[in-house]
Amino acid sequence: MSVDSIWMTTAFILTLGVIVSYLIGEKFPPFKVISYLFIGIAAGYAASVAIFQVIYPRLIIPLMYPSFGYSRLASTAAIILALLLLFKVSPRLSKIGNIATGIIVGATAGVIIGGAVLGTVFSQAKAAVSLFNPELGTQPGEFVDALFMLIGTVSTLVYFQFGGIRRPGKPVDRPKATKLLAGLGKFFIAITLGALFAGVISAAMSVLAERMGFLVRVIQSWIH
Repeated sequence: MSVDSIWMTTAFILTLGVIVSYLIGEKFPPFKVISYLFIGIAAGYAASVAIFQVIYPRLIIPLMYPSFGYSRLASTAAIILALLLLFKVSPRLSKIGNIATGIIVGATAGVIIGGAVLGTVFSQAKAAVSLFNPELGTQPGEFVDALFMLIGTVSTLVYFQFGGIRRPGKPVDRPKATKLLAGLGKFFIAITLGALFAGVISAAMSVLAERMGFLVRVIQSWIH
């Protein structure tokens, strides 16, 4: 038996095991074995990528060959922060690792917020407004699409605005216009989530169809 036949047979068994486990239930013993195998392979792959594409070229090489233009100081600081994170394992010494954790959380939050504001909010607002530029020669149908996009963008942003007005003797409440736009934004969010869910279902069905076709092709190859 060739190597390709061995891999094809292994893929056939794993695919059939996953499909049968999904139909019977996750308590089916082979499902746990396949899950552990998948998690182990994924963890090994992630570890190899981290070692050979991050740790070795960005940490080990700068320490060993600082004359190649690498910063030994930056690598030393990274090692110190990594060692500080190890203290988070111990409940009594976990406070020592708070410095490294704070740096990681702060840097990550800055990147995420900056990307969300500059890459999503501003770009989405600019795209919605630019469709009303008369110099672009927008057609009537395109104008309606642009109007819906603008209303959807504004109402969705208003939906996530939770500020309100405090009146004497009454709880804090948002203005009526804000509540109206927020309700409209909730409608657009529901449509978007529904479309995303439909996309996930269709993608899952496509994968299932591809795997079923794979099983049929393997069986046909065995028969012939």
